[in-house]
Amino acid sequence: MSENAFVFPAVSRADVLRLLGALGETQPDQWVAPGSVFLWLVEEHRDLYLDWEPEMVAELERAVGERPAWAVQVNYRLSRRQEAVAAIRTLLGRGGVAVDDFVGHVWTAHEVETDSVVRGGRFGEPPVRT
Repeated sequence: MSENAFVFPAVSRADVLRLLGALGETQPDQWVAPGSVFLWLVEEHRDLYLDWEPEMVAELERAVGERPAWAVQVNYRLSRRQEAVAAIRTLLGRGGVAVDDFVGHVWTAHEVETDSVVRGGRFGEPPVRT
């Protein structure tokens, strides 16, 4: 089963393209980082928010200050979470936010970097049930 995260870096699109090129192998319309972590740009007008709950979009808009027009989508297997988070940390190196499939929370760059626990879960993995 593969998981998805969306990264909204606080740098220009051109800077993100350079980071993606440094992160992994360039393939048509995507990049592949170590650990078979797949990354690609996704645009608002090309279904970026298609399956999002309205509350999550609103939380993202509050965190960013506007509705982002594009993001980096990251697809990975849960067993490759460390590799995915490493790539995401690179993309968030100068700030930004990210959203994962597991916790209804907009993760700050600091929370991802420090492996913070929010609502029982860390970025990129399901909450631990007790």
